[in-house]
Amino acid sequence: MDRAFQYPSHIQEIPHIRKDLEFLEQEWAIPKTEIKQILVIIEEIFSNIVRYAFEDRQEHAIDIRLGCDDNQIEIEIIDDGIAFNPLDYHLGPQSDPATSDAGGMGLTLIRAFSSKMIYQRNSDKNHLKITKKVNRK
Repeated sequence: MDRAFQYPSHIQEIPHIRKDLEFLEQEWAIPKTEIKQILVIIEEIFSNIVRYAFEDRQEHAIDIRLGCDDNQIEIEIIDDGIAFNPLDYHLGPQSDPATSDAGGMGLTLIRAFSSKMIYQRNSDKNHLKITKKVNRK
């Protein structure tokens, strides 16, 4: 039950990603609240890659792979941008994150919605694997 998608490195692809992931609710029987969390994870990572990963203005491919196994979703996002391990990024303490100008809030949400994250750099590509536990319908 795996799916693979590839998108050009443009922020305008986010609506296409949402459209491509509509199958989650019906085909994989994932509740809407959990789908929203999966979308936040994917959209935040995708937008960070588009904004920060490439030192040139060329179009790059970003691969998104999804797998469903029992009560968990496996997400893998692969890009050929500069090496960046989000597991090494730590947001400092904040009194009110909603009023902060600092970056990293997306990573905070990703960590909150994820069960496990693994980062590897292979063949000059970033591979971020995220596991999310889900309560399937």
